[in-house]
Amino acid sequence: MFPLRSDMRIQLVSILGFGAKAGSESGIWCDVARAMLALLVCAVFSLEARQAAYGSEQTGSADRKPAIAFAARVIGDDNRARLIVDFDREVSYDSYVLDSPRRIVIDLSPTLFSLEGEAQRLPRALVKAMRYGAIGIEQSRIVLELAKPVKIEDHVLREVASQSRHRLMVDLISSTEADFAAAVRKPTKADGNNDSAVDPSQTAAIGVGKGAKAAPFRVVLDPGHGGVDGGARGQGGTIEKYITLEFAQELKQALEKDDRIEVLLTRNNDRFLALRERVEFARSNKADLFLSIHADSLRQRYIRGATVYTLSEEGSDEISKALARKQNRADLAAGLSLPTVKPVVTDILIDMTRRETENFSRRFAQLMVSSMREKVKMIRNPHRSADFYVLKAPEVPSVLLELGYLSNREDEALMASADWQRKTVEQISTAISDYLEIRLR
Repeated sequence: MFPLRSDMRIQLVSILGFGAKAGSESGIWCDVARAMLALLVCAVFSLEARQAAYGSEQTGSADRKPAIAFAARVIGDDNRARLIVDFDREVSYDSYVLDSPRRIVIDLSPTLFSLEGEAQRLPRALVKAMRYGAIGIEQSRIVLELAKPVKIEDHVLREVASQSRHRLMVDLISSTEADFAAAVRKPTKADGNNDSAVDPSQTAAIGVGKGAKAAPFRVVLDPGHGGVDGGARGQGGTIEKYITLEFAQELKQALEKDDRIEVLLTRNNDRFLALRERVEFARSNKADLFLSIHADSLRQRYIRGATVYTLSEEGSDEISKALARKQNRADLAAGLSLPTVKPVVTDILIDMTRRETENFSRRFAQLMVSSMREKVKMIRNPHRSADFYVLKAPEVPSVLLELGYLSNREDEALMASADWQRKTVEQISTAISDYLEIRLR
């Protein structure tokens, strides 16, 4: 196998995007061309993944590769609507209705979306808006916002061999409020020919049948530093690696009181972990949420309060940039070289999934800030962004939390306080619970 140059990969992704735009104007022949381009990108991905550093994740069976949705549209009038989505390969799916607001939800096996703007061409009758994206490593979703009550009249996924695609069609028909309410209580199970009812609480995972238990929501907590890398040291002698581990263990105990949540720690003792090991731990364990916990120090000792970070290559301010540079050099404490991101991940996976992941990360960060600021001292403008390496898993919503700053004596004293830890754990647990509710909608 031969390596494909980075500039050639970028050109392929660009061509695929151009094909998506052209398809909205030129009809089925451009759709076919786009399908072939999508297949070509998948082939490139498959070849280069075998050479990636994380080969065990990228060289799985064909069944584990994500499908590509390369064309979508909604047609209809005041009484009927049809959703049509074209994929490069077969997918599994569940469709059901939810209320408050009214919407149709279609859960898919892992799918990358290359739809550009064409999916926004919607009739103004039954369907108001369409959203789509990844909601986890193992699941993607299409959501149709409804203008009025509807019911799912029919659904089918069939192969269109002559056009090298699998086509999903979901037919909606205008309904009454009463019938819609009944459908909310008993969503439609759509997995080919099976139309059996599924309890709403069981629709979070793909392929679950009636009475099956939904997969747990998996949270990975990452206590910063450890082993030879002690992290920051406070004026009173407090060491960051111990504070972060103690707090992560307390948070784990609190979260596990909710039987829907499973919690894993990247480390549960005083040992060193490289930055890439922390990221790969979250990815290999199929985390639904990654929270890295720190208690850093700053030259400006007057700065204090908790800070919540999401990923940004630019950084929201100079302090954030400085902290990211410092954290990203943590591996040097163990004599390791600085970590890098493989081009295959940067060019393809991040381009097509990272936007959805970053949206979820920002949403969780907002929930954390909203919950914590009620009882926890926070820095001014507490939601910030920076280029932290540990936040770069392309498919895992990730947030970094600075509990406070050990360079400030007040923060140092608070972080060592059992009462402060308890209050902060409670507020973060509330935020995670609220985020879980959003992801299950």
